Amino acid sequence: MPTIPFSQIRAGMVLAAEIESPDGRYRLPAGTVLAESHLKWLRGWRIREIEATPDSATGPSQAAPAEPAGTPEEAVRRRFAPLPADEPLTMALTELALARAEALATVRPVRPPACGRESLTSLPSPEAILAADPVLVSLPEVFMRIREVLSDPASTVEEAAAVISKDPSLTAKLLKLVNSAFYARTLRVSGGLPPGPVDTLSRAVMLLGLNQLSTLAMGVSVMPLFKDIPAGCIDMRQFWRHSIGVGLVAKLLAVRMHDPSPERFFVAGLLHDIGRLVLYKQVPAAAGASLAAAAASGRHLVAVERELFGFDHGELGGMLLRKWRFPESLEQAVWRHHAPVSGEVPQEPSIVCVADMIAGAVLPGSSGERLVPCFDPAAWEAVGLTPADLPELVETAEAHFEVICAMFA
Repeated sequence: MPTIPFSQIRAGMVLAAEIESPDGRYRLPAGTVLAESHLKWLRGWRIREIEATPDSATGPSQAAPAEPAGTPEEAVRRRFAPLPADEPLTMALTELALARAEALATVRPVRPPACGRESLTSLPSPEAILAADPVLVSLPEVFMRIREVLSDPASTVEEAAAVISKDPSLTAKLLKLVNSAFYARTLRVSGGLPPGPVDTLSRAVMLLGLNQLSTLAMGVSVMPLFKDIPAGCIDMRQFWRHSIGVGLVAKLLAVRMHDPSPERFFVAGLLHDIGRLVLYKQVPAAAGASLAAAAASGRHLVAVERELFGFDHGELGGMLLRKWRFPESLEQAVWRHHAPVSGEVPQEPSIVCVADMIAGAVLPGSSGERLVPCFDPAAWEAVGLTPADLPELVETAEAHFEVICAMFA
């Protein structure tokens, strides 16, 4: 498609190719219907020409209308629209999001991803969806070895380090994480801050504990299984940014609550929407139908999933973690994060539920959901957060967000 000089770009045109800000932090995906606010950002990015269709009528066909044009602040209020406006926690989150409106607006999808346009017929059961993918059955060897170490009470620090070191990429990610300022902060709170850099896996295991580092390694090791998601389904960079954001907030909440194993909450947040990746990968037409229906109706995506499929991505993700024999607490945290009080151990899913709402409100990234996740009063009560607690929590998460995301890039 020919490029158009920026001087000829007008609101209402549709991007034919993704545009990224010069620093790589923000992206406007292909299919975006340009609004005046977008033109202001592009001007600030010094974009000289873009690939675009003349107007939205000639752009890629979609089953749902484009996001209404408006200011970044209006976009924030639309994302909070289904939530109780008179709830103090919701009000506090809204104010925090409004303060970040312009940055958030540049990364929110304005049209549903085009990952399936054929009509939705009968969907396989969750069990059948998982069984149909040999990749999900044939896990990486390092994952299986770590799982063996984790399940054996006689395992030693040296054995765990030896297993993880078989995967150089995984080893590098883990050491970067353990040496990050975020980990230094959480270790300082728990009294375990090391005197110098952590340069070996054995030292990392001793610092975090065998179970915690092994659980973290298991979570990180499964991320590459979803690198072949169809490009039109979801922006994988934004998916993992949201997931990392939820993991950061979940771990901060766990540390705040003096949980003895906060690492599992980072992993639970990292994998909380993994069921949605399974849908994008295995049944893209159904995933596309749910995205379009949610966009057209202004409802939460999880509610549309339950209506169309008879289950939601949390249930599918929890079943996958059970299939992989993750610890039950992680399985429950993922399975129940949209219905935490229904779990047998409500603290784990409650923390992920609250972290999902906070990250979805104020941090960049999206797994496909256009709205701020549902407010669950019981989950917030279980976590014990007040509106006054939110600014410091959000600022701490923001301070470490980009650095941790870069480690997974």
